[in-house]
Amino acid sequence: MKAWLFLCLFGFAAPLAGQNSGSQAAAADQVWLSGRIYTMDPAQPWAEAMAVQAGELMAVGQNQDVSAWIGPQTKVHDLQNHLVLPGLHDVHSHFLEAFHTAWTCYLPPGWSPEDYIPLIRFCAWFQLGTHWVLGYGYRFEDMVRHLAAGGRSPVEILDDAVPNRPALMLEETSHSVWVNSAALQALGFHAGSQDPPGGRILRNPVTGEPNGLLLDGAGEMAQDLAFQPNPALMDLNVQALRNGLKELAKNGITSACDARAHWRRGFLEAYDQAETEGWLSARVNLGLWVYPYLQDDSQITQLKSFYRSNPGALLQRSQIKIYADGEVGHTTAAVLQNYITPVHFADPDGLNYYNKDRLQHFITELEVEGFDFHIHTIGNRGVREALDAIAGAAAANGPMDRRHRLTHCELIHPADLPRFVQLGVTGDFQMSSHYVRNTSALQRWYDFFLGLGTGAREAFRLRDLWDSGANVVLSSDYDVGPMSPFVGMENALLRTDQALPDLAAAIRAYTVNPAWLMRQEHLVGSLEVSKRADFVVLDRDLFQIPVSEIGETQVLVTVVDGRVVYLKP
Repeated sequence: MKAWLFLCLFGFAAPLAGQNSGSQAAAADQVWLSGRIYTMDPAQPWAEAMAVQAGELMAVGQNQDVSAWIGPQTKVHDLQNHLVLPGLHDVHSHFLEAFHTAWTCYLPPGWSPEDYIPLIRFCAWFQLGTHWVLGYGYRFEDMVRHLAAGGRSPVEILDDAVPNRPALMLEETSHSVWVNSAALQALGFHAGSQDPPGGRILRNPVTGEPNGLLLDGAGEMAQDLAFQPNPALMDLNVQALRNGLKELAKNGITSACDARAHWRRGFLEAYDQAETEGWLSARVNLGLWVYPYLQDDSQITQLKSFYRSNPGALLQRSQIKIYADGEVGHTTAAVLQNYITPVHFADPDGLNYYNKDRLQHFITELEVEGFDFHIHTIGNRGVREALDAIAGAAAANGPMDRRHRLTHCELIHPADLPRFVQLGVTGDFQMSSHYVRNTSALQRWYDFFLGLGTGAREAFRLRDLWDSGANVVLSSDYDVGPMSPFVGMENALLRTDQALPDLAAAIRAYTVNPAWLMRQEHLVGSLEVSKRADFVVLDRDLFQIPVSEIGETQVLVTVVDGRVVYLKP
């Protein structure tokens, strides 16, 4: 980092004469003065200055008091009245996967499947890391329209583009993939194949042969085959993690949860390398992925061996990421009522990656080891069964400090809202995509799939869950949505229905609440003496601008454990 860049932004003040001279033991490494520091500490909501020693906050208060920590070697930074927030959290992000360059070919959504052929042929020449040809971005509904209009089978189209090696294209939500014949052969999928756990093999209605579209768990199996570790892919994992960490820092995110840490693809080794070599620039907890097609008890044993919880380290492995269901647009979200669309692609009420009993078994076995569960739940049945599984594990294991959460929570039956508080379950919502602001349009979308009134009654009950007293957090699901927490704050505050009450609540959902969820509330989440120095400096004061401008906020400086990890050019 160029020192002059830091000087241009914030200046560098020499120690003031007489301050702590001859008293170096009481001096801080850094003192940050003249800011508008929103601490999230109820005892002192606002401050002007902070003193940092060895990554710890030694003083938070007014300039005059904190200046006493300045010694001959102290670096003094002038915040120039910029707003400072505690380090922001993104507890549901795919920042390694999103930057993985093995996904070589981008397929713009909205195209006819036939029109992708020349693009995929071109991309195949530049494939990285694997002999599979990999791409991403197409839209499932475009495939559905193509087939409804009598178009060719997707597998035939992709065979034209890539005839001699496996090819896999990931749909924009990641809930389905498009594969060619070579990929189906590698998977062993044919007309007589049963659907794998948590997935569906879509088929030609006449022959029963797979048509090249694999939903949810079936698509995950294909991806795991394509990403079998090799030296080239392991290098790409590391490169992706480096770029993902840079993006976190640029967005002011000092703590994050990798929401799908694929331990069978070499992801854990990339994180270990970052920690060992000292370039891990955020507090990260890995959501160890649970593979629905593996045998349960042997997988539980493997997951136990990965557990790591060391509060003094930046890297933790103490979360489990597991899917209860799929996604509404694929008609694979688990719902209490049947889908009303003319065509659905799983059972009439969706599918389960893990049903209630199987999910309860995992929670019962692993929560006693210290694991917290991060459960993907989109449909109202998925939400209910996940809550039932948590309740069942609690009955089996007795009282303990549980910090499980349901993520997405797109449909919550009113009867299940109070159960979040009763069971101590966190609700994790993604507000970073602008479509969440127009709740009327959202409600119509759910009504189309599930019947009139479903959306208004159950969709994205953010405010209801907040008002219930449950722990509520906001996250990005990057790169499904933008990573910026400020976009998420703006959208959460500007929803036409079910908006958060105020800016303080939105900031809390990115700081204090997720710090508790990550079991690091004693370290971060607020700016208080004895906590770690994780904070961000912003280019505008969120409290002084219209809510509609919050999403434009830029981060000037990101600090993790007292170390500057991002400085805006």
